[in-house]
Amino acid sequence: MKMTVADYLAQVTGDHVTTETVEKTAAQAQQKTTLKRGIQFMLDQFAQGTLGQYVINVKMKKGAPLSLRLEMNLINIPMGEAERLDPKLLDQEPAYPVNLYMVLEGDDVNKSGLRIDELANDTDQAGSVTNLVQRAQEWVAEHVAATVENRA
Repeated sequence: MKMTVADYLAQVTGDHVTTETVEKTAAQAQQKTTLKRGIQFMLDQFAQGTLGQYVINVKMKKGAPLSLRLEMNLINIPMGEAERLDPKLLDQEPAYPVNLYMVLEGDDVNKSGLRIDELANDTDQAGSVTNLVQRAQEWVAEHVAATVENRA
């Protein structure tokens, strides 16, 4: 799926993003079944040509909950900050591939309170769901563990 910056911003700011939200504990958020459900939801949105966001509100044993999200974007910034896709970062005319990103946001994730990494580019999206789930599971485990350690 490809979009111009203007098309992407119009969908995000026009509330044309299909979103699903679930509540999980830190342990549940790292489970393959949880992540597979979210990744499959996102791949379904790609197949339909619509933007999607899968939100896992993660209840932590200590401190405030974390927001773990799978999001679509043109570059690695959260969907909520889409206005940052200004001409300094991307040319407005060409259509760019829409990538799938993993976002973790909350107190003590790191100094900025935000971690975002690409899970799948447009080529990876057609690949193995199992590989994407494994990559996501490792990422979530690493960053949730780091948050727990930062809160200790």
